[in-house]
Amino acid sequence: MPVSALALALSRRIFGYARLDASLRVIERAGALMDWVPSPGAPIADSPVFFAMEPEFDTLRDGRRAVLDLPGLRLSADDDAPFSVSVLHDAAADGFLLLASSDRGAHDVERQFARERREARLIAEQAAAAGRLIREQAALYCDIVESANDLVFRLSASLRITFVNAFACAVLREDEGQLLGRAIDEVLAAPGADDGWRARLASRGDASFEQEVKLPDREPVWIWWSVHWVGDRAGLGEFLGEYQALGRDVTDLRRLRAEAARGADEARRAAVMRERLRIAHDLHDTLVQSLVALAPQLRLIRKVAGPDASPRLIEELTHADSAVREGLARARAALGDLRGQTIETQGLGAALDALAARFAERTGVHALAEIDERARPASGAEAATLYRIAEEALRNVELHAHARGVSLRLSTNLSGDLTMTIIDDGQGFDTAEVAAGHFGLMGMREQAELIGASFILRARKSGGVRIDVVAPTGPHSAFRAKSC
Repeated sequence: MPVSALALALSRRIFGYARLDASLRVIERAGALMDWVPSPGAPIADSPVFFAMEPEFDTLRDGRRAVLDLPGLRLSADDDAPFSVSVLHDAAADGFLLLASSDRGAHDVERQFARERREARLIAEQAAAAGRLIREQAALYCDIVESANDLVFRLSASLRITFVNAFACAVLREDEGQLLGRAIDEVLAAPGADDGWRARLASRGDASFEQEVKLPDREPVWIWWSVHWVGDRAGLGEFLGEYQALGRDVTDLRRLRAEAARGADEARRAAVMRERLRIAHDLHDTLVQSLVALAPQLRLIRKVAGPDASPRLIEELTHADSAVREGLARARAALGDLRGQTIETQGLGAALDALAARFAERTGVHALAEIDERARPASGAEAATLYRIAEEALRNVELHAHARGVSLRLSTNLSGDLTMTIIDDGQGFDTAEVAAGHFGLMGMREQAELIGASFILRARKSGGVRIDVVAPTGPHSAFRAKSC
């Protein structure tokens, strides 16, 4: 650097330096930026910057540190900008070198902090204005609540009523004074309800639920509640705040939802039935008609062959004729299953009887169907699903089990739930070792889940498999029973 440029930097508080001897006394200082350094001959520790920092100089002297940096120094509030100092050990001279430079970046950081402080004050002022607005809106809210056509309650942490609007008083036909202080579960007791407000709001969180409520001199109605906890937790087990609950009569809405669900279910059943009928028509127009046409042709061939035909030909024609008749019978039975005729007209029990009989005839495996007479008339989409699960289970027995016997049971309990059990005495398997790509068990489980049924599989590698499917037939189920 030219001497003139260095002199300019030293005079403008841009750059400065100082040299120390081994005993940390000042030998020389240069530059206006080094005014804080003691005069030559004085110890550097006289400066507040290096007070009690002798150990740091020792780390430089021992080589444990290459440089000691002191950024962002400001010795007085009047300084235009902070400065930074770097200290190096001069091994050749056995001394130290102090280099100082103006730290403009730190000055920018300070300005940023000042700007952020101003923004924080602005945010605080805005928050105060928002608080005033909230208080004004709270007053407006009170006016709206009193004139609303919804039930509005405020509840203490112990779920006792602290506020009730005029509409709720009119609906409950009680004065405000009669309601205040009472437990909400006592005022809005649901017929036969086991889970009251206390159970629903135990977590001090928001909740949304529907509740059946018995009102004076009226049929039970359904109220939709939106409940919010407003407040803070003050300590262990202690809460400051209250619940705000808004209730709306949704009895008509629930009725409409139920009707829409029934309509959707009926539409789904109709769509399934239409698809089955389409497949049945296609099978009838192709497979069945072909088999029907084949039978007289075989008889004609036998007749044309005459009495002089070889016994082998006559035997093969006889086997072919029997196979056509059997295939035609099975095709017609399959068409009946597709149309759902057996289940819809005679119930699930009759369909399972026929399924077991066909399985035994086809495979030679003894199949026993045990049907509870109370469960026999079950029909509908869920019954059809149980039937398809039974079909898949028997197909698995035929292909994999090498069983000697199969038991197919259908029973019902006092609640009307249906239980279908399929047991075989085949070779069994380990459920954890079912080969990938075999979707039969997965498909049965998924079909059971679609109707809200439980699917329980018990299998032993030593032999034997048992499948239990328990299907609910409560008010939300689509099962229906026909009179025998």
